[in-house]
Amino acid sequence: MASVGGVGPPDRATAINIETLAELLFFTGGITREMEFPGGAYYMRAAPATGALYPIELYIVCQGIEGLGAGIYHFGPGDFSLTELRKGDYRTELSLASGRNQEIATSPVTIAMTSLAWRNAWKYQARSYRHWFWDSGVMAANLLATAVSAGLSSKLVMSFDDARVNLLLGLEEGKEATVALAPIGAGLVAPPREQTRSRSQLNLETVPLSAKEVQYPEVWRVHASSSLDERGASDWIKAGLAYHGKTNSSGGSHYPLQLSDVDGVKDTLEEVILRRGSTRRFATKSISFSALSAILYSSSRGVPFDFLRPGVTLIETYLIANSVDGLPPGAYSYIRDAGTLVQLKAGSFRRLSGYLCLEQPLFSDASVVLFLMADLQTILKHLGNRGYRAAQFEAGVVLGKIYLSAYAQRLGASGSTFYDDAVTDFFSPHAANMNVMVAVGIGVPDYVAREGKILVGTLNKAQLMK
Repeated sequence: MASVGGVGPPDRATAINIETLAELLFFTGGITREMEFPGGAYYMRAAPATGALYPIELYIVCQGIEGLGAGIYHFGPGDFSLTELRKGDYRTELSLASGRNQEIATSPVTIAMTSLAWRNAWKYQARSYRHWFWDSGVMAANLLATAVSAGLSSKLVMSFDDARVNLLLGLEEGKEATVALAPIGAGLVAPPREQTRSRSQLNLETVPLSAKEVQYPEVWRVHASSSLDERGASDWIKAGLAYHGKTNSSGGSHYPLQLSDVDGVKDTLEEVILRRGSTRRFATKSISFSALSAILYSSSRGVPFDFLRPGVTLIETYLIANSVDGLPPGAYSYIRDAGTLVQLKAGSFRRLSGYLCLEQPLFSDASVVLFLMADLQTILKHLGNRGYRAAQFEAGVVLGKIYLSAYAQRLGASGSTFYDDAVTDFFSPHAANMNVMVAVGIGVPDYVAREGKILVGTLNKAQLMK
């Protein structure tokens, strides 16, 4: 795998075979750690998840590739296997359901991310809806990085006919829903000559997650209010491409990023992903401003969405710097286009950074706490209710990039929920119209964590298809 410091794919894209697909799936959603507890073994995955509950499932829609026939498959991380759900090339069907998306039609593989809602809702109840997008977003960050490392183009598609895609994947209504689609290797193959259609339910037998499930109808009402049909998917893309975004650069002193070490990371992406594990204790030590600069820079280069023009973002980054060499303690806004931090408030806010993150001492000990925020009022005006999904999902992708950049520099990171209004109030008046999407602490771990492993063995056809 290429160095995690890479910023784009190699000049020549490579073909996708079963080994390439195995690598993409493992470093997106594979098992990297086995933990022993009194109740038995517990398994951790390549990307983080709120509460380590892992509600996101992966499905593959592909033409025939070397080692795998054309069809729709479900990925099982436990035994690292693919289960065939439908036989045949459904790329045209998926493309039509996504506003005639040509990247899906000309990609040998599209990976669909879905949320199995109860897996998260039993703990977080109706609030679990936003976790769909955080948890799929961090996985998408791993997927994008792994695709780059393999020399493959990638895209994140959020404009699609929800009911049509859910039916194609065989999802059970009111239980599981599609979050995003990720075509990999657009342009490598021609669209299918014939369209394989399916309007039939799969009615597959499944193992219940629990003996009893509690329904949270608010989750599904919110989801339904932002769902699209085929025509709506096309219209939504047009609305997104017309969105220009905005950045408010007003404030106090400016501190330009120090980017001297951005290209200094030599670890491979594989090494970084296997090292990553959400930090549980931070030492109250400083990190360098160049390390923070690298994290801010690498996480804000944009997300390859189908509905936003290159360079446009829905997310703005605010932060509390507790202990950063070369940067005075205080509250800041990151101005991406200018490559600078603007100080909004000077002073020590270490105790407050923990309070804002649900009064957790971990985030008082962190060197920096980042708050990824969005102007939801403006986003909803331009993108409708689906804009909420888009903002939460982009925040999740940026969060995943922050994790990768932090661990590439051998730092630690941990995501958090927060007191929504209190965060906005603290960063106001600059953030008066902003809403928090997610928070993440960065710092020096107070312990040496055991690194993850490729627990499934060699990534090859035999392993994936066993």
